[in-house]
Amino acid sequence: MMRKLLMSKILFSILIATGCVACIPKGTQPNTAVIIHSSEVFTSGTGGYGSYRIPAIIKSNDGGLLAFIEGRVNNSNDFGNIDILMKKSMDGGKTWSAAKVVADNGNLQAGNACPVVDNTDPAYPQGRIFLFYCTGNNTESNVSNLNGVREIWYKTSTDNGDTWSDSVNITLQVHHPYQPTFNAAYNDPLKWSTYATGPGHALQITQGANAGRIVVPINHGIFTDKTNYAAAFYTDDHGTTFHLSPDVSMKSNETTAAELPGGGVLLNSRDQYLGSGKRILSYDTTGLLNTSSGWQTSINSYLTDPVCQGSMINYLTTTNKDVLLFSNPNNNITRSALGIRQSYDWGKTWSQALILDAGYGGYSDIAIVSSTNIGLIYESKNVSAVTFVLFPYSKIPAPL
Repeated sequence: MMRKLLMSKILFSILIATGCVACIPKGTQPNTAVIIHSSEVFTSGTGGYGSYRIPAIIKSNDGGLLAFIEGRVNNSNDFGNIDILMKKSMDGGKTWSAAKVVADNGNLQAGNACPVVDNTDPAYPQGRIFLFYCTGNNTESNVSNLNGVREIWYKTSTDNGDTWSDSVNITLQVHHPYQPTFNAAYNDPLKWSTYATGPGHALQITQGANAGRIVVPINHGIFTDKTNYAAAFYTDDHGTTFHLSPDVSMKSNETTAAELPGGGVLLNSRDQYLGSGKRILSYDTTGLLNTSSGWQTSINSYLTDPVCQGSMINYLTTTNKDVLLFSNPNNNITRSALGIRQSYDWGKTWSQALILDAGYGGYSDIAIVSSTNIGLIYESKNVSAVTFVLFPYSKIPAPL
């Protein structure tokens, strides 16, 4: 028995080292030695919700972790009675508060939570949290045919997530909606249709001329093209006004963002349409986010993806090395073998993945918990739960 267990561990180590996660035997589990602790944050069928999906997480300025989720009342469908809920942990993700509803849309949909902490507004020296999200009044299929509308909102918290402001509708600033029967102002000839913020955390620029800018990664549909493109919107005045970037040049879907040196922006997008089994990366190294610079977009051969959302974040090591971290299912066929990689060259090349869950692993979001430890929240157990794990950065393989 001990010999079989040892052989199983050796086999798993070989598969992880070679990146051959698709051939991990059914039932094999990752080496739990890499996990400092884990907790089941949301469990489907509890708390009045049939399903919990689409997690996002940030660290607030009081040291707390704020976990956001879509609480889907009746089932796991993407459209229906869906609220955005939040739980808070003050012990690094070991235990969590009771859930509170932070955004809803009556009996309709509120989702795609995309939170970020604004640390540069002089009016809020202790920081202010923005939660960007979308609402919808019909299924994605119907909205893509202009038989429904997506609206974009934000709300804020000045007390580290304990209380939240009223919602602010920014649809006309960050969308090109065409639904005049719903709202006479929604008559834009560009006829954008579907729309999603993130999902996952947003970004605040820390360097260069645009330091302080809040950047929200998005994707949207175009009715005339019947497809989606990634882009971003941003604010330079702490939410007073918003502006849209150009679209990236390749068909793309759910998107996460990170900062490049000097305040540039990198978008990392799901390939919904091209069938590459890889991720789409788009660079604006100037950080202008306008047509004068545009996006340099291409498929990244290092990042395997089974058509799923992923999460990317900037991290400064204890030796002051800037790296990018990226999490997603490390499999180009199924949502399994959830892993995290790192890049030393701003996303051009990536390390092998540290596999955190060899079973089902869906949508995820990364948080920097301390100078040495990383947190990840993700859909687990065949979407019946949402799990948080804390692990040391040192366990992520270095790029070759």
